Amino acid sequence: MSIMVDARNPAQRRYIYQPYWISSKEITALSLGSDETKIGCMFSFPAAKYGSNVILIEKICFQITEGFAGGTITVELGTYTIATDIITTGGTITLVDVDYYFEHGTIGTGASTGYFFPLVSAWRTARAACTWGAAARITPADTDVPCVGLEVTSNGTMTAGMGRAHILIHELPIL
Repeated sequence: MSIMVDARNPAQRRYIYQPYWISSKEITALSLGSDETKIGCMFSFPAAKYGSNVILIEKICFQITEGFAGGTITVELGTYTIATDIITTGGTITLVDVDYYFEHGTIGTGASTGYFFPLVSAWRTARAACTWGAAARITPADTDVPCVGLEVTSNGTMTAGMGRAHILIHELPIL
């Protein structure tokens, strides 16, 4: 027999270790407009909700529920920040990297419905290499709150299109 050294975390039942999916609301092309002045904030990661946990992004996809139409469409998912998590529609969202999760062309023209996963992006490169550095994780904050934002642009006037984002995340506690 050996003497046990108890290294169990007494608070382990509080934490979610298994990955789980989060989904955004459905957003319409008409609510975004055809220029780059409106960005859809699909997810935000405030410390008030996630604590000191680090968020690891396992998978990310964009679901087109109604094909985008009206000009040549570009759909990109990137990283943004908002001043605080209470910012809502009409508030300011600040660009960090427009195509961090989805680079232009990943979704093609956006005219087809379905689920689209990133083929090329900074996040995809880090994930494929299993490097869980800053490129594959999010550190929650209560000021300059990290966000995943959607930019849909067109060289014409968008007349249709709807979609939502889905992310498979781990919450890892930093004790």
